[in-house]
Amino acid sequence: MDCFPALQMHTDWVRDVAWAPNLGLPKSTIASASQDGRVIIWTVQTEGDQWNGKVLKDFQTPVWRVSWSLTGNILAVADGNNNVTLWNEVVDGEWVQVTTTDP
Repeated sequence: MDCFPALQMHTDWVRDVAWAPNLGLPKSTIASASQDGRVIIWTVQTEGDQWNGKVLKDFQTPVWRVSWSLTGNILAVADGNNNVTLWNEVVDGEWVQVTTTDP
């Protein structure tokens, strides 16, 4: 059984992957960063189900690293323009940028 058929969402090398701590939440979440400039948030509700991918953002430059906060509610993204942005998932499941650093 192929649990990751949607992995075709990236069109170039995946540079980093980070598994979010779930702290008792009913779902698992992974973030992947790619040479293609996109960060994709992957979620699955229960083990054995299919993972669903959603593009967080197309940064228009390679994305080198993704890292979750200890509680799994904030995602840090480092891109090829020397920017680091922080993202938070809001109630409706959308992701919003909460801060950025200047290069």
